[in-house]
Amino acid sequence: MKEGEKDTMLKVLVSGYYGFGNAGDEAILLAIVESLKKLNKNIQLTALSADPNMTEKLHGISAVSRTSPLHVLKEIARADLVISGGGGLLQDVTSSRSIPYYLFIVYMAKKMGKKVMFYANGVGPVNRDINKRMIKLVGNMVDLITVRDENSKQELEKLGVTNPPLMVTADPAFVLDSIQDEEGFKILQEQNITLEDSRVKVGVSLRPWNLNKSREIVAGACDYLIKTFNADIVFLPMQFPKDYNESREVMKLMKGKARILEKPLGPRELLWITGKMDLVFGMRLHAMIFGAMMGVPLVGLIYDPKVEHFLARVNQLSAGEPGELDLIKLCHLLEETIREKEERRSFLLEKKEELRKLALENARLALGLLEGGK
Repeated sequence: MKEGEKDTMLKVLVSGYYGFGNAGDEAILLAIVESLKKLNKNIQLTALSADPNMTEKLHGISAVSRTSPLHVLKEIARADLVISGGGGLLQDVTSSRSIPYYLFIVYMAKKMGKKVMFYANGVGPVNRDINKRMIKLVGNMVDLITVRDENSKQELEKLGVTNPPLMVTADPAFVLDSIQDEEGFKILQEQNITLEDSRVKVGVSLRPWNLNKSREIVAGACDYLIKTFNADIVFLPMQFPKDYNESREVMKLMKGKARILEKPLGPRELLWITGKMDLVFGMRLHAMIFGAMMGVPLVGLIYDPKVEHFLARVNQLSAGEPGELDLIKLCHLLEETIREKEERRSFLLEKKEELRKLALENARLALGLLEGGK
């Protein structure tokens, strides 16, 4: 930074589920950074992270430990704007600690007189009464809220969050572009994966979540696609090692051969590989989002309502909850999707432009809040 620029830099602190190696959340942070920098190069971003070194290397911004109270409070004090999000931070299904943690940061920011924005949050399910009360209290203190789907807006309104402006936008990741083919094919070569144009390519995204009794069904569905379409099955772990280990358990049950990404990749790389598929089937929300961004038809497994909400928004099929699968119905859905892939692809590519504009609107609103506070 040059002398004289210090006073003009706009400082933004971003709080979210960063530094845990989850490709979906890293895509969100990458998109927030890219969107804000695109609109105003005079922004200095810092993220709260479980692995600050990794975050700094991956995103080219400053990062501090999310579990160090002194560092967190120091960065809040320095910030002109505190962003909470995006992603499913305000829910108590996958973690009982998420809501108190993220709302404490927001509460402290408001107590220090800072501008605060919930940035494309996913909200709910919220089951614990204390969490509902906290969301109502702290949510009504913030300056601006955008949510990534209509259901999240309804959830906030039901919880009594009525004071800040509340807008439905889209997941921040929709602003991202993938890597180029040259780099992408090099990565596949390094992972010992080849993709044949003549074969139907199916990307499978799994995570641990009540899947034990349905692993055989998922494996059977993959085998059915191999037998019926000579499909090329590629497992796409979004978070290592959890998703990788779950995928391996299913692969052991398959009769046919499948491949898997053996090493974690960044959001742009995963976006490119997803785009080479003819169908994406599975659980992770951002595997579904990446597929939609690249015009790849989807069949989702609903481990969380956010997946169902997204599939409905982009008019794609749900196979139901992971633990309640029926092999015949699942195979029918997958086959139907493959046979209708061109029609479904056209719809997704049209929808993508709408969602990309809404995703960028998150950044425009944040910048307006930021510049208005200077």
